[in-house]
Amino acid sequence: MKKSVLTAVALSVLGFASMVHAEEAGTQALSPNVSPVKIEMRALNDAFLNLIDSLILNTPDLIEEPFHKVHEARANTEKALEKGEIRLPKNSAKIKQFLKMDEEFHNKLETLIEAADKKDMKAVQDITQKLMNACVQCHTKFRN
Repeated sequence: MKKSVLTAVALSVLGFASMVHAEEAGTQALSPNVSPVKIEMRALNDAFLNLIDSLILNTPDLIEEPFHKVHEARANTEKALEKGEIRLPKNSAKIKQFLKMDEEFHNKLETLIEAADKKDMKAVQDITQKLMNACVQCHTKFRN
C-alpha cells in the first residue's frame, strides 16, 4: 500500500512538473529573465525522474549525479532571494516559512544521497516519499 501511495504521488507531482517544464521550456530560450526558482524546479524535476527510475531499476549509483544541478540551481535561487528578486506566487509574506521548508527539504536530499551511497534502497524509498510529500506541501502553501 505504501508503495502504491508513493507511486501515485510521484506520478502526479512529476506529471504536473513535466507538463509545466514542457510548457515553459521555450520561455527560458526566449527570455534570459526566467526565475531562478523555475530553473531549480526544472533541475529538481529531472533529478526526481531519475530517482524514480533508479528506484524501479534498483540502481542507487545513478541517483546522486542529477542532484548536483539542483544544488547549483539552489545557489542561484538563494542569491536571488537575498536580493529580493523572488516573490512567492502565494503567501509571499511567509518567506521565512518558505526558507525553513526549503532548508529542511535540502537536508532530506542530503540524507537521500547518503542512503543511495550506502545502497540502502529501503531508506531511499522512504526518504523519496518524504521528499514528495514536502513538494506537495510547499506547492500547496506557496504556489497553487
